[in-house]
Amino acid sequence: MEMALPVFNVLWTGGWDSTYRILYLSRHEVELRPHYIYYENRRSRDIEIKTMEEISKDIQKDPKTKCTLRPLTIIQFKNIEINNDITQAFKRIRQEVLIGYQYEYLARYAGTLENLEIGVEQGGLAEQMMNTFGEMIRVRDELGMEYWKVNEQNSSEDLNKVFGLFKYPLYSMTKLDMKEKAIELGFINSMYKTWFCHFPRKGKPCGCCFPCNFTIEDGLPERLPKAALKRHKIDKRFKNHKIYQLYKKYRRKYLNY
Repeated sequence: MEMALPVFNVLWTGGWDSTYRILYLSRHEVELRPHYIYYENRRSRDIEIKTMEEISKDIQKDPKTKCTLRPLTIIQFKNIEINNDITQAFKRIRQEVLIGYQYEYLARYAGTLENLEIGVEQGGLAEQMMNTFGEMIRVRDELGMEYWKVNEQNSSEDLNKVFGLFKYPLYSMTKLDMKEKAIELGFINSMYKTWFCHFPRKGKPCGCCFPCNFTIEDGLPERLPKAALKRHKIDKRFKNHKIYQLYKKYRRKYLNY
């Protein structure tokens, strides 16, 4: 009798972190089930989906692929089940650490699955939040792969409600760690197809949104075009000037970047 493959449910956005996990798992004999939350107000949503389609083709063509890659599951944001306990717990956490709003609806979605993986890397607000409200512990799965999870006994009730529902396979890695490993494993070309910008300018990263800032500051400025890097420098220099702030609001509203 043929043995069933281990199932990995992974949140995928087409970004650096989640794509690294998808590509890493593609080199193992697993059933890989990627999930994407379709948020209508997210300007980069169509670029993200196109990016994931292209990388999925890379996986299917790669002779080193061992996984069974299932079609991308796309979930409409508005169709995610309401969970007031998670929503209220998230609001209390955010009063102390300004984490992104996406974690609230991602947690609600995680409540409908088992063992959903999320691509939270080392450092940043997520790590600050974990340390504020509890702690993480390292565990191994049945294949011997390491991941992290919230330590239920030593963490607050709110942290358990919102973030205790996920597996965190990238929690001890940085973006540069992933780059080094991707080169070693031979899928760095696919990694450079990933998308991260929230306000694309003519189909290219803007250089000024949070993901662009994180990408540059985390040591991957080569992922942005020269025009975006120039905007990034200007943004850093003048971000506290009132006239520049008004200009940036105008640019976002009318020029979409």
